[in-house]
Amino acid sequence: MVACELARTILPLSTLIPVVVLQDVKTSMKGPSGELVLRKGAKLELPLGVALPLIERGVVKVDQESLPPLREMSKIRWVESRDPNTVQKLDEDFYVKARLLIMLMESEGKDQRAVESAKAMLLDIVRLRLQKILKAVTANPEMNRDFAEKLTIEERALYATLCRSVKMWYSSMVEFVERGDPLGGERRGG
Repeated sequence: MVACELARTILPLSTLIPVVVLQDVKTSMKGPSGELVLRKGAKLELPLGVALPLIERGVVKVDQESLPPLREMSKIRWVESRDPNTVQKLDEDFYVKARLLIMLMESEGKDQRAVESAKAMLLDIVRLRLQKILKAVTANPEMNRDFAEKLTIEERALYATLCRSVKMWYSSMVEFVERGDPLGGERRGG
């Protein structure tokens, strides 16, 4: 199933995915209202955890028109490759929506070369942005809010983890250089 693969990733089940309702239905749902009324033809975004069972039951399908077209992905890759020091702002859920597009291309039996080209384009974007994240962290392991706001949810999690790890490692190295004993014993007077 097109969206089921997403449930096995690090994405929270609250990640919103665009869907089109295929049939009128009233369904129970966890939350304040307790039920969700869906009208055929309606376009909405549902949390991944709500959308998956509805997709499996054929009640909704992923709304391909709300996914980034290949043209947009190509433009993003081009912009990211032009300036190694600047990361452009992407929607928090860019990777989710781009992967949904690729999964739809696969499920619809699109030309295998087009599918592979789309995957390569998305991986180029991942690689280019990863390089910029690593560069930002090594330049300054303090979280930069302006930089973080330009990242997707996956990138932001990586950025925060790397900042914490690099900051902790650097602090421990400073401590070691200033006061550490490489032999592990007590200092001897001489």
